Amino acid sequence: MKLALAPVRLELTRPIQTARGPMDVRTGWRVVLESDGVAGRGEAMPMASFGTEAPHATERALKAFELTTLPDSLDAIAAATAPLWETPAARFAVECALLEHLARRRRVPVAALLGTPRKSLRVNALIEGEDAAALARAAEQAAKEGYPVVKVKVAARPLTVEAQRLLAVRRAVGPGVGLRLDANGGWSEAGARSALRGLEALDAELCEQPVAPADVEGLRRIRHYVPCRIAADESMLLPHVLERMLEKDPRAAVDVVVLKPTALGGLIRSLQIAKTAHAAGVSAYTTTLLDGPLARAAAAHLAAVLPGDDPWAHGLATVELFGGAEPDAFTPVHGRIELPDTPGWGVA
Repeated sequence: MKLALAPVRLELTRPIQTARGPMDVRTGWRVVLESDGVAGRGEAMPMASFGTEAPHATERALKAFELTTLPDSLDAIAAATAPLWETPAARFAVECALLEHLARRRRVPVAALLGTPRKSLRVNALIEGEDAAALARAAEQAAKEGYPVVKVKVAARPLTVEAQRLLAVRRAVGPGVGLRLDANGGWSEAGARSALRGLEALDAELCEQPVAPADVEGLRRIRHYVPCRIAADESMLLPHVLERMLEKDPRAAVDVVVLKPTALGGLIRSLQIAKTAHAAGVSAYTTTLLDGPLARAAAAHLAAVLPGDDPWAHGLATVELFGGAEPDAFTPVHGRIELPDTPGWGVA
């Protein structure tokens, strides 16, 4: 059995400014595995700048993948996709196709294969704006739509400019909406300390990846020093980093781990990471890699089965950032996603 591939191209309505530069388009492939009249689907949208393989490697891996028998358990799916460990975006897509195929055969949502799912998920809004006024308008609109948290990319501008932008956001949404910062590893340790201490009055919920991914001890020192909580994002892609981050010296290096299943190689591995972190007292939430509807649905199914009380909003309001995106079952309503009780992913 081979995969059928179709190219996907999604254009953002407004470029997103990150510490690595602007992003305006996402490309990849939708994959389908069909057998006995049942189809399983996945989506591969690699982002080499974030740590996945390059697109040509994704395409090569997807075209080469072949099965002789269909896996009938999570362990069997993990074993079938293990040879794709060097191409996590491709592995994610193949695993998604196999998970949906199995879920449809069993007539259950994919989340029910992974655990006992929650029915409702809080999500944050990723907001953008060319200047402070535009960013404030986007934040105000997100708050009106019921989002409990707004997320802002930082570390791409001078700190004085960042402070003006963030102050405008806080004024626009008031104290009842959480403010999440995402530095994408763009600050030095000293810069992160200065920025996060200087922004203390904004009462930020947390900061994702304030320093370079490999700087685990920098994360640990920053966590002791700054007023907001610290999350690891890009760090999650590095080998053996999770163990170092969870070491209590005297406590873990981060409060939260961010799970991007597209980049981590699938839902099964992401869920195991979350369970390991939870056992060490570290929370987890799920985000997309700014990919398409199928990948967003998969990330939501993962979010629904994460261990613990699920106190964090998930980064799943991202498909709406693309031009021409049609609403689906995972389009947030009043800042929440209700998991559909439909076999498979629950999205067309």
